[in-house]
Parts: sequence; C-alpha cells; structure tokens
Amino acid sequence: MVRIGFANFDMSTRGGAQQVLCNIANALCMEGKGEYEIHIISFIHEKESCAYSLRPGIQYVNLLPYKGRIRDVVLRAGRAFRKYCREQEIQLLFYVGAYAGLCGGLLGRRLKIPKVFCDHGALLNQWNERPARLMRTVGSRYSDKTVVLTKQSERAYYEKFSYKPGRVVTIYNWMDDLVLEYAAPYDADARRILTAGRFSKEKGMDLLVDTAAELKKMTDDFVWEVYGEGDLFGEIQDRVRREGLSEHVLLLGMTDEMEKCYGGHALYALTSYREGLPLVLIEAKANHLPIVSFDIVSGPAEIITDGGDGNLVPPYDTKRMAENIYELLSDRQKRIAYSQYSSRNVNKFSKEAILRQWKELIEEMAHTS
Repeated sequence: MVRIGFANFDMSTRGGAQQVLCNIANALCMEGKGEYEIHIISFIHEKESCAYSLRPGIQYVNLLPYKGRIRDVVLRAGRAFRKYCREQEIQLLFYVGAYAGLCGGLLGRRLKIPKVFCDHGALLNQWNERPARLMRTVGSRYSDKTVVLTKQSERAYYEKFSYKPGRVVTIYNWMDDLVLEYAAPYDADARRILTAGRFSKEKGMDLLVDTAAELKKMTDDFVWEVYGEGDLFGEIQDRVRREGLSEHVLLLGMTDEMEKCYGGHALYALTSYREGLPLVLIEAKANHLPIVSFDIVSGPAEIITDGGDGNLVPPYDTKRMAENIYELLSDRQKRIAYSQYSSRNVNKFSKEAILRQWKELIEEMAHTS
C-alpha cells in the first residue's frame, strides 16, 4: 500500500485545482483495491468543511481552520504539516495548485519523501507576474517532478528551468462520468450560445460582454447563457444592463448540475484571458458542441481542431470572435459538420486513460523513496 498525501491551499472553497484533486483522490480510493491510502491536507479553511464530497476511507485534515494568507501558512502551519506527514507515514506528496506549491515547497523541504508539484495553471500565462512566477518556481524547484496540463506548459518548464528530460510530465484532466452520462445529441436547430466559468478577471467575462455587443450589431437572433459566480458577477451584470444586452446575455448563476446544461445549445464560446486546460471545452466536445475560443497561450489549441470542430480566434479580438460566432449561427451545415467532428479526439481525455497515467506516475515515484 502506498500512503499518498494531496495538499491544497484551501479545500473549503471551490476551484479547478480542488475539483481535480478530489476527482483523483476519489478515483484512486475507489479503484485502487487497497493499493492506496489517501490523505488530503488543506493548509487553511476559509469555510467550515470541504467543498467536495469525498469517498469513505479518505483521511482529511485542515491545518489552520480559518481564512489565512500565505504568510500565515508559512509561519504557523509548517510544524503541523510535517508532523502529520510523519505520523501518518506519508510516502508520496502531491502539491496541487500554485499556492500549495509555494507553501508545500517551503514547508516540506525537511520531509525525506518524493514530492510532485501539480501546476493547475500554465507557466507562461503569468510569467511576467512576480508572485505567480515565484509560486511556480518554488513549487517546481522543491519537488522531484512537476505535472502540467498541456504540452505547451511542459515545453515552457523545460525552457525556463533547463530541467533534465523526464522532470516534467503532461497529464490532462479527465471528464467527469456524469458529463458522459448526460451527454446530449446535438440539436442542429438550436440558437443558444453557452459559456460557464468563474466571474473573475482571468475568465474574461468582460470580453464576453464586448463580444455580445459586437454580435448584436450583426443579429438580434441570439441568446447567450452564462453559468457561474464570483467577485465580478455584479460588475458584469451592470455592464450587460448598460450595453442593452439584458435580453441577449442571461447570467444564470452557479449550478451544481452543469453536466445537464450543455444540451440544446448551438455552440460553446470561451472568452478567457488565460486558462490551464479548460475542462468546459472538453465537456462541450463530449456533448458534440461546436466551439469558438480565443487561441490563448495554454489549453484551447490542444482541445480544438481549428476548422474541424471549432474555431480558434486571435486572443482578445472580440470583433473576430463575434464574426466567428455569427458565421456558425448562420451556417447550419457547418455547425453539423463541426459537431460530427467533435468526438474524434475526445478519448484522450477519458477517465480511464488519464487515471492510468496517474497510477504509472505514483508507481514510479513510490519506488524512488
């Protein structure tokens, strides 16, 4: 049995890194047949409990049961972190997310066990932002291996840090089983556009509004449904109202059943400033939706075949984005062709294929201790 620790900065809040951590932990617990003992370590806890459901048998601990900053973790959580890992005889540590990479990298240096930094973002997206660059540098440098979400990010780590081959590995995120269970046939007569994501700066909801304003100059016959919540929700809501888009851009808030929301849409649109590997695009492909996305540094180009199952638009060019959306809305046959193409490479994001990669990594790292 391999005793594995997964560390995250705050498991009481929802986010991509937390979701992926729980998916992997639950899958290993369920399919490991006693091969793995899973521990989840949350450095802080802004809210009362873990934001995700965990399978019985997974051991869970939060070190600082309150909302804290990185400084609080570095100054106050180190002894408890190392003590927990030693008492539980953790054999392999994963730091999931940039914040966890920084905290774990600094606090776990005395632990004589293999460590893996899992970068849920993309190195080049924030290379010029000193705090983000520092977190990823520490997380990666003080780990034995770094897991990234895209081949582009893998190349970037080798370029920036001059690592030896094998130090960085790409493992995609997988689709949730519920997505495939509720996957709907494509409705070629649908007119609705779909987007889902946090209302935060990097997700480009402001660019979505700009795109919708450009699209409205071309046609009144569209409805753009947007799922999500976040700090900028009120600001975006005000902008939609000011732009006269209230009948076209519908802000539907958060849903716990996103897997049921893809059906009945003409296409999926992604207007982010930056991404790691956007799971929503993979889920859209599983539902046979054509996709229009900004061709940002990391993610979309590894999911979308430009001109095959979607269109890649120059980053932040909202006029071009609107033109591509309008063209697809206007061309039923093109949307059908994109939809039929969409499932061709979706298997590489299957749970079976990706979980096999995680097991191979665990087996490799466990034998280095």
